[in-house]
Amino acid sequence: MEKPSLSKADIQLELDVSIKKIDFKITGNRTKIDNDVSVTSLVGQLPDVSKNISGLLEDEGDVKDIIIPFVPEKINFGIYKISDDTESLTAFQLEAKYPHIKLKGVFSKEFKLFSVGINQAISFSKMPLVGEYLKEYAISDLELVYLSQKENSLTPDREKLISLSKKNFISQKIWINNDKLFLNAGFNAGLILKTGNKEQKITFPGFDLKGIKVPALPASGPAKKQNSGTSGNIQQEKEKQHPLVKINEIKPSIEKNLIQIAVSADFNVGPFGLQLVGLGIKVPFTVFQDFSLEKLWKELQFTLQGLAIIYDTPSLSIAGAFLREIHNGTEEYNGLLTFRLGKIEIIAIGSYIKTPNYSSLFAFGYLGIPIPLDPAFYIHGFALGFGLNRDFIMPQITEIPDFPLIEIVHQGGLKQGDSIKKIFGDLNRYLPVRENSYVIIAGIKFDSYKMIFTTGILAVAFGNKTSLHLLGLSTMKLEGVYYFEFAFSMRADLEEGTFLAQGQLTENNYILLPQLKLTGGFALGMWLKGEAAGDFVFTLGGYHPNFKVPVHYPNNTPRLGFSFNLGPVNFYGKAYFALTPSCIMAGLAGGLNLILNGRVVYAEIGLLFSADFIISWKPFYYKAEVYVQIYAKIVVDVWLFSINQTFNLSAKLQLEGPDFRGLATFKVAGYELEVKFGNHKKSINTALTKEEFIAGFLPEPAKILVCNIASGIIKKIKRKDGTESIVVNPKTFALEIFSEIPVTEINGDQLTAESIKKENIYPVYKDSAPLDSKLGLSVTGAVSHFSSFQVSPVLKSLPKSIWNHTNTIPDLEEILSGSKLLKEICKGIRLEFSETESGINPVTTSLYDTCSKIYQDDFTAPEAKYKQNSAQPDKSMMTVLGILNEDEIDYSDLENTTEVYKYKGKSLGTYQIA
Repeated sequence: MEKPSLSKADIQLELDVSIKKIDFKITGNRTKIDNDVSVTSLVGQLPDVSKNISGLLEDEGDVKDIIIPFVPEKINFGIYKISDDTESLTAFQLEAKYPHIKLKGVFSKEFKLFSVGINQAISFSKMPLVGEYLKEYAISDLELVYLSQKENSLTPDREKLISLSKKNFISQKIWINNDKLFLNAGFNAGLILKTGNKEQKITFPGFDLKGIKVPALPASGPAKKQNSGTSGNIQQEKEKQHPLVKINEIKPSIEKNLIQIAVSADFNVGPFGLQLVGLGIKVPFTVFQDFSLEKLWKELQFTLQGLAIIYDTPSLSIAGAFLREIHNGTEEYNGLLTFRLGKIEIIAIGSYIKTPNYSSLFAFGYLGIPIPLDPAFYIHGFALGFGLNRDFIMPQITEIPDFPLIEIVHQGGLKQGDSIKKIFGDLNRYLPVRENSYVIIAGIKFDSYKMIFTTGILAVAFGNKTSLHLLGLSTMKLEGVYYFEFAFSMRADLEEGTFLAQGQLTENNYILLPQLKLTGGFALGMWLKGEAAGDFVFTLGGYHPNFKVPVHYPNNTPRLGFSFNLGPVNFYGKAYFALTPSCIMAGLAGGLNLILNGRVVYAEIGLLFSADFIISWKPFYYKAEVYVQIYAKIVVDVWLFSINQTFNLSAKLQLEGPDFRGLATFKVAGYELEVKFGNHKKSINTALTKEEFIAGFLPEPAKILVCNIASGIIKKIKRKDGTESIVVNPKTFALEIFSEIPVTEINGDQLTAESIKKENIYPVYKDSAPLDSKLGLSVTGAVSHFSSFQVSPVLKSLPKSIWNHTNTIPDLEEILSGSKLLKEICKGIRLEFSETESGINPVTTSLYDTCSKIYQDDFTAPEAKYKQNSAQPDKSMMTVLGILNEDEIDYSDLENTTEVYKYKGKSLGTYQIA
C-alpha cells in the first residue's frame, strides 16, 4: 500500500518474525487519510524471497532452476480496514516486486483491483537514431490497472469511502488530479512523461484531455503580440505558447479480422501547425499465419481520417481542414478554410453527408471587411449560410461560446489547438441531418466603441416545421482589470408555439482580480400552444431553492452575484428574482469564510446568510425565510495531545404578512430557543373580495366579450361614409368569439359544438360560487339558425392564481411544487362555414366554340358557371350575414387557375380552353 500524501500516523507497531529460517517483517499502523477517514492496517513483508526459496529448495536442483526465475524479489501482503465515523471497508492486498515490474492484487467486497507497474524510469536517450534528440524525455511512472466493481446503489458516504480506499492501492501520481480519483471500471493505462524538470500525466481513459505535451522549440526572436485588428477577440493579448507535439487520442480497436491503432495528434513549429486525426495502421489477422516482414509490409494498411494545416502570424493567417467519417452506413465529408490578411477575413465551412436514402449539404461563409458606420456599431463582417436536408438545434446557453460558427467567426478563424474533430462533431450535432428540412443562416460581427465585441448568428429553419433562432457572444475586457463574456440566445418555434430568450455570463468573467468571479443569467419563456399553452416565466438568477421547476422551463440559470476566493479568504454574494403565473420569487444569499492552517494550529471562522421570499400580488401577501449562521472551529495538535473545539450559532427567521408577524429560532451549543413576534391571532388575508378580483383581473364590461375574423380576409374597403367593409373568402372564413371569463356552456339555435369539459371552476375571490358562464349566440335575418356553421370551442390554459378548482389562494407547498395551470379551459368558440353539395357541373369549351358563341351572341358574354369540386358555401347564409350578394359569387373559374372562391364586381366571366 502506498503511503498517502499529507498523512499522519497515529499508531505504529513493528514486529520481526522468523519461521523456518524465513524472516518476516510485520508492520501495523493507523493512518488518517482524510478529516474523518482513517486506515488501520496489518502488513507483512517477505524480503529476499529468491534467497529464502533457494534455501528451502537447495536439495531440489531441477525444481529450483525452474521456479527461481519466476520468484519475485519481495512479497508484501496485508489486511486493511478503511473507516469513518459510521461505517468501514475491509480489503486484502497481495503485492509482488520484480527487478523491473511490480504486480498487485486487491480484494474487497465492493471492488477487485489488479495492477502492473514499473519500478524504474524508461529513458528514450538510448533509442537508435533519434535517442540524442529525445534525451530529455523519459517515462518516470507507468501503471496498467484493471478494476472490477459491483454496480450497487450506494450512499454518498459509502461511495466516498470506496473512492478513498482505491486511492491507497494505486499510483497516486498518475490517477489523482486535484484530489479527485480518475479510474474507470475495466482496463486503465496511465503514465507520467518527464521532460527535463517538468512532468505530464497521461491516462487512458483519463482526465488529461490536452494529451501528451512536448515543449515548443525556443523562439528565434522577441515575442510578438496578437494583431489588434478583427482576429481573435479583436483585442490585444499575449501570444499563446503551444506544445511542439500534442497527442490527443490513441484508439486501439479490433473489428472485421483487423487490428487497428489510430492516433490523433497536433504538431506546432512556430507559426505552423499540423493536426492529424485518425492516423493509423490496420493489420489483418492473416499476417500472423506464416509471418514474414515482406508479407506484413504488403498487407499493412494506412488510414487518415482528417487533417488540418495552419499558418498563423499577426499579419497573415491561413488554415485548411478536412475530415471524413463513416457511421452506420452514413458518410460525412467536412471541410473548413480560413484566410486573414490584415483586417480582411474569409471563412468557409462545408459539410456533406450521404445517408442510404438521401444527401444533406451545409455551407457557411464569412467575409470580414470593416465598415465604420458609427462608433456604436462598427461592423467587422457578415456571414451567410444554408442547409439542405438539415435541421437546426439551439445549443444550451452554456454551449454557445463553443458553438462552431460563433467560435470560429469570433476568434477570426481556425487557431492552433482547435480540434477539428470537435468542431465538425459539434457542427453536425447542432445542424443534424433531417429530410425535407432546410436552414438559412445569417451572421454579423461588430463592436461598440471598441469596448464591446459581438458575434451574432440568426438561423431560420423551415420545411417540416418553422422556427427562428438568434444566438451570439459578446465580450468586453481590459487585461488585468476586468473581463466580461456574455452569451445570449432566442428561439421562436411557430409550430410549437414557444418563445424562449436567455442570456448568461460565462465562467470567464472577473473584475479587478481573476479570483473575483462574476455570475448571472436571465430567461424569458412564453408558451402559446400545446400542454403548456398560457404559461410564462421570467427569471433573473434562477428560482426559489424549493421550487420544483417544470420540465419546459429553462433551468440551471446561475444566480446574479460574485465570488471571491483568495486562499484563506473566501466570500460570495448571490441574488435571484422570478415571475411565474403562480407567484413571485426573490432571494439573497452571502457568505464569508476565513481559514488559518498552520502546522500546529488550524482555525476556521465563517458567516452564512440567506433570505428567500414567495410573494403573491393579488392579493398581496408574502412569506419569507431568513437564515444566519456563525461558526468557528479551532484545532491544536501538539505531540501527544490535541484540542478540537467547535462553536456554532444559527438563527432562522420566518416572516409572513401583511400584518407583519414572524417566528425566530435560535440554536447555540445544542440548545434551541423560539421567539414569536407580531400578531399571530389574526389570520392572514389570502383571498380577494369580489370587487378586488373584478378590478384586478377583468377588463371593463364592454371588452369582456370580443370577436374577430381569424382567417379568410381578402381585403378591407373603406366606404365614403367612413364605415369599413371586409371582403372574405368563404372557403377559409373563420370567426372567433373570445371571452375573458371561462365559458361553461354554449347555446344557439341548431348550434352543435364539441362538448366542454365538465368541472367546477372558481374565480379566486372570497366565498365565490362555482362559475356558471353561458355564451348565447343568435343570428338575425332571413335565416336564424346555425345549421350552416361548423362550431368548435377555443381551449386555453389559465393560471391557477386567478381561476382554480377552489376559491382559495394555493398554499406555499402547491405554489412551489404543484401544477401552475388549469388546462383545456373553454374561453370561446370558432365558427366556420359548413360545406354543401353543389349541382353545378364543369363546362369545357373549345377555342372554336368560344369564337362561334361570341359571334352568334353578337359579342355578348354568355353566362357560364363552373366549380372544380362539388362543395360550395351556403349562399343563403352568406347573403344573410351580408358577406356576398348572390350576383357576387363567382363560379366561373374555367381556366382552373385558383382553388378558392373569388370576389368579383361586374365580370364577364372566363372560359377554359380545351
